[in-house]
Amino acid sequence: MDTGEDREVNPDAEEEPNSEKAYFPRHAMEFTEHPVGAVSDDTKTSFQVMQDIQEAAGRGTYAPFRDAEEWELAEWLIKNVNQQGMEDFLKLPITRNRTQPSYHSKYLFMKVIDQLPTGPEWSCELIRVHGDAVLDEPMGNVEVDGEDDAEELELWLRDPVACVRELISNPTFKDDIAYAPEKVYADPQGQTRRYDEMWTGDWWWETQRRMPAGATIAPVILASDKTELSRFKGDKSAWPVYLSIGNISKQTRRQPASHASVLLGYLPVSKLHSFDDNSLAGYRLFHYCMKKILQPLVVAGQEGVKMVFFPILAAYVADHPEQCLIACCTENRCPKCLVRVDQRGEHIECPHRNQAQTTNILHAQATSQYPPEFIAQGLRAIFSPFWSDLPHTDIFTCISSDILHQLLQGLLKDYVKKWCTNIAGKPNFDARFHAMPYFPGLRHWKRGISKVKQWTGSDHKQLQRVFVTALIGAIPHQDVIKASCALIDFIHIAQFQSQTDDTILALQRALVDFHRYKDIFIELGCREHFNIPKLHSLTHYVSTIKNFGSLDGVNTEHSERLHIDYAKKAYAKSNHKDYTIQMTKWLQRQEAVIWFRSFLNWRHHNACDDDDPDASPLDAFLTGPRYRVAKRPHFAKKTIKYLIEQHGAVGFTEALKAFVDTLPHAHQFFEPNIYDRFDCFSNIVITLWPHEHVSNDSFARIRCHPQHLNGPRKPPTPARFDTVLVLVDEEEHGRAGGFHGLRVAEIHAIFKLPPHLGNFHEPVAYVHWFKPFSHIDNTIRMYLPKFPSGAVDPLWIRHHTVPPADTFYLNRYINLRTFEQYRQHEA
Repeated sequence: MDTGEDREVNPDAEEEPNSEKAYFPRHAMEFTEHPVGAVSDDTKTSFQVMQDIQEAAGRGTYAPFRDAEEWELAEWLIKNVNQQGMEDFLKLPITRNRTQPSYHSKYLFMKVIDQLPTGPEWSCELIRVHGDAVLDEPMGNVEVDGEDDAEELELWLRDPVACVRELISNPTFKDDIAYAPEKVYADPQGQTRRYDEMWTGDWWWETQRRMPAGATIAPVILASDKTELSRFKGDKSAWPVYLSIGNISKQTRRQPASHASVLLGYLPVSKLHSFDDNSLAGYRLFHYCMKKILQPLVVAGQEGVKMVFFPILAAYVADHPEQCLIACCTENRCPKCLVRVDQRGEHIECPHRNQAQTTNILHAQATSQYPPEFIAQGLRAIFSPFWSDLPHTDIFTCISSDILHQLLQGLLKDYVKKWCTNIAGKPNFDARFHAMPYFPGLRHWKRGISKVKQWTGSDHKQLQRVFVTALIGAIPHQDVIKASCALIDFIHIAQFQSQTDDTILALQRALVDFHRYKDIFIELGCREHFNIPKLHSLTHYVSTIKNFGSLDGVNTEHSERLHIDYAKKAYAKSNHKDYTIQMTKWLQRQEAVIWFRSFLNWRHHNACDDDDPDASPLDAFLTGPRYRVAKRPHFAKKTIKYLIEQHGAVGFTEALKAFVDTLPHAHQFFEPNIYDRFDCFSNIVITLWPHEHVSNDSFARIRCHPQHLNGPRKPPTPARFDTVLVLVDEEEHGRAGGFHGLRVAEIHAIFKLPPHLGNFHEPVAYVHWFKPFSHIDNTIRMYLPKFPSGAVDPLWIRHHTVPPADTFYLNRYINLRTFEQYRQHEA
């Protein structure tokens, strides 16, 4: 816990401008123990250097291209056309005679592209490995010369210090970068700590204390993951290593288009057939290669570099097998602590692994001392870990929690889903997923979930939204539902993009609840024990959040998305033979084009800088459009009879009259009648209020349309009338929060009033109200809103997507916003 001295917060301090959370209560305490955040003003950025070169040579802004049009053609070619297509396009008579670019062939075009500045250069180091002789080497040196059958591997790498320098000095990120740690609080008294960006975590603050005065830390974030390159045949693989820095806001880092993560290297992929124990040899090869790649960080982390920043490895993002590879332990052990194998299913805290102690144990094992701790701690014989020399680094703290593989793909899909499916039965469970009503952004499981063969990260997130509601009525054991609710609670809270002391406490309570009820799965024969590494990993989520901020800043989901750009697309552009060198060349040219586009944007921004630097998402919400509908109605000039029969708007006439009577000067307009025509819309996009813990879903599309036919060969599109939460009492909601002042409604028609019914230009919605919130199911902690008795006969509604029932659950897990509203309501 923080000391009282650490809570001297200035309530008048300006809120942080470069954070996605700046429009929520955010009281920052700056680091003041010694000067920090000094960046050399006399060091020019690469953009400024490029501008000076162009001006000194008297060249235009678009040099080496003739003008803007030629540059835009080059940008389009390099991004969208393969090399043979470039050659064919540039040799077309219309291209040579009319477009007349300065480059007339693919060769000349690439010569121009190669004149563009780019990031750090690629280099290739050849590594020769051979058989068991290497396994007998005490320090695991994998270079063996003079062996006839030695395997020669390629390690492609770039200078990590140069990559960090390029990122930290890139003017593109100037509004999204921080140079010093902060302690941020949600209240001016400094009682409730907030964790979101990496600079709000404890790791940066504590590390800054150990640095010399004036030093700027560049927290290095690494991610690595082996991926398949060939889709349908072949066994081609790549092992990319990505690098980013915690100075850049996580909102920017997690956007692939921002290019705030760079490819640092390709590790060699080999089956190492010349080794008897090829798995151990592969582990040693990984550490040898990573030590080669990260060697520049050793000196830079100790002495700093020219811009007075110290690149220090802060976080390593990887899945569980690779976490164990990094930690030099076996995969049945925890890579962060010393929990016993038979205690992984218990909710206990164990001593953390110690880097210095682990290094000594590995060295003792290498020198044939055979310490008993080597076996007791489940270590592997990696005699020279890549992290042993990195300054200010504790590799076991660096290893981040992994929502995708540990929670969504791990505990939920691989374990709890299987257990619940066995209890409920596949047909019964699948039928419940099939019967789920439509909801904005929700996947509809037409065939259930048992028949899904390939699960994506998006599928996992969709499953968590409706998993508990599918259990209701399918499983009679309440402890199964309570355990599932606790796990889904944990998953939802772990995904918050801003954490506070309150949400962290809720995260801990959810984990306690899961352990309280989990034994029901053993009682029902679904499981014999809970010694599951991924279950134990949940005990480390709180420490990861407190060290590095919210987990969306250090997740494997982002690195897996990077595979598309840095591995799969690059491989597709190669000839699939000696492909790594072709991939690096293609990527370097892509990077050059991206860099030049950023440079041009920077120059244009400097020439006409009229942006508001203090604008925030809240400003955009207040000043921007609150909704969007199509310019032309989807269903024009529809009668009241049509709305009643096709949209189920059974009380439309009476509701319309009541609404028109509330308009100013209503007596000056005609009364609604059966001859009126209405322009109707099939959907409306609503701008959502910025949320403290959720910022991804800024918009919601609400659909409202009857069934329509798709021709004789396709099935008809079913009717869809989405349900929404409507603010009916703003004062009550503002005072009490949660679901107070809200009411559930089902949208049946979105239309505009004709001019003769009132001067009202906004869209109007006809809804069917559910009864106000009253009863809550204590087992799953969900409200049961009901249709008012006798108000609507479901049989009047044709092709309705909601079954003819009078009671429904308001799903607390349907999205993170609704989940947080439930949590606030319970508080």
